[in-house]
Amino acid sequence: MPAKIVDLSARSDIIKDEPFGLHFWECEPKEFLEYLQDPRAFLAAMGIKLPRRCRIETTIENHDWIARNTGNLTQNGGGIVCNVGGGNVGIARDIYRVISYGHTHDSIGKFRKTLLHKPTEQERASGGVKPGAKRVTRRRKR
Repeated sequence: MPAKIVDLSARSDIIKDEPFGLHFWECEPKEFLEYLQDPRAFLAAMGIKLPRRCRIETTIENHDWIARNTGNLTQNGGGIVCNVGGGNVGIARDIYRVISYGHTHDSIGKFRKTLLHKPTEQERASGGVKPGAKRVTRRRKR
C-alpha cells in the first residue's frame, strides 16, 4: 500500500466543494509498477473509487530516471515515486489524471518552498504582488 496518502479535499473546504478530486501519494517502485498494471484497482485499494466511465491518464515526468534507478521498477530502495492525481470525475469530462515523478528519499524536505498562504488559511487573499514590486520575506527568529 502506498504511503503518505493525502486527500486534498479533506485539507481544504474550497477543494472539497469542487466537482473534482485531488490526491497525493508516494509509492515504492514495485508499487508503482502495480499501479501501471491496473490503475483502477490500485486507486480503489487506496479509497479512490472512480466511475467505470472515468478514464485514467498517467504522465510520468522522469520515466528514464525512474527506470535507471529502480531496475526498471523491479527493485525498491533506489528511489520513490510521488504522484498527484485529480480529475473532473463528477461531471461531463470523466477523467482522472495522474502525474508521477521519481526521486530519492534524501530530496524530501531539502527545498524551501514559498507558500501562497499560511497553512492555517483556506486560500490566498485576492490581489497580489504588482510587477516590479519588492517581495517581503520574513526571517526566522533564533
